[in-house]
Amino acid sequence: MLALRVKIPLSIWLVGGGAGVEPMGAVGCAWATLVVNYVLVLLSVLMLKTQDIYKPFRIWQRIEPPDWLQLRSFARLGIPGGMAYLVEVTSFTLMALFISRLGTVATASHQVAASVAAVLYMMPLSIALACSARVSFWLGAARPDHAKRAVLLGIRLTFLIALVFTAIVSIAGRVLASWYSANPEIIALASGLLVWVAIYHLADAIQVLSAFLLRCYRITLVPMLLYGVLLWGVGLLGGYRLAYEGLGGHAATYSASSFGAARPVARGLCAALFLGLFWPFLAKSV
Repeated sequence: MLALRVKIPLSIWLVGGGAGVEPMGAVGCAWATLVVNYVLVLLSVLMLKTQDIYKPFRIWQRIEPPDWLQLRSFARLGIPGGMAYLVEVTSFTLMALFISRLGTVATASHQVAASVAAVLYMMPLSIALACSARVSFWLGAARPDHAKRAVLLGIRLTFLIALVFTAIVSIAGRVLASWYSANPEIIALASGLLVWVAIYHLADAIQVLSAFLLRCYRITLVPMLLYGVLLWGVGLLGGYRLAYEGLGGHAATYSASSFGAARPVARGLCAALFLGLFWPFLAKSV
C-alpha cells in the first residue's frame, strides 16, 4: 500500500512533468518504479535491523561456512524450478514476437488477451502459494494425511474459482476488450482471443497449483522437461505452425487465434500430467 502511495503520484509527475521536471512519458514510469523499489529495499533493511520479530534469526551476525551438501540439495530442486520459469516466461515472450509479424491490430489484440490472462493468473498463483506452504508444513510434520487434505482442498477451490472466471471472461469478453481500446478492429479480434484465454485459464489455474505442489514433494526436474516439451513444443511451435505454415492438413491461418488455440492445449496437457505425477504421493497417504 505504501509503495502504491509513492508510485502513483510519482508516476503521474514524471510522466506528465511539472515543478521543473520535463515530461518523460513512458520513461517516467520506469524511473518511478526504480525509485519505489529502492525505497522498498531501504525500508526492508531498516525493518530487518530494528524489528524484534527478526532478532531470533540472527540475520546480522557472522555468516557460517557454506554447507555444500545442503547447497547441492537446494540446487537440485532450485535450478530445475528456475528453468521451468524460464521456459514459461520465454514462451509468452516469443509468442508476442511471432504475433507481431501479423501487424499492429493482431499485436494490440494479443496484448489485451495477455493482460487479462496475467490478471487471472494472480488467483491460482495466490492459492498455490498458500496451499504449498500448508502442504510443506504437514509433510515436514510427518502428516501426509493432512497434506493430502490441503492438496485436495486447493484443487477444488482453484478449479471452482477458475470456472467462475472462465465463465465471466467468455461472456464479457467484448466488454473487457473495450476497456483496453476503442478501436473496433482490436475489440473484435481481442474478444475472440479472450474466448481462448477463458479456456486457457481453466487449464492454467490447475497446472500452476500442481507445479507448486510438486515442489512440495521435491519433484522439479520432470515438470521442467514437460514445460519445455509442451510450452515450447506444443504451445509455441504448434501455434507458429498453425499460423504461418499450416498443420495437419489445415492451411496457415495467419491469425493470432492460432496461438490462442495452441496455448490451452499445452497448458491442459501440463495440468493433466502434473496431476498424474503427484497422485501416487496422495495414494500413499490414504
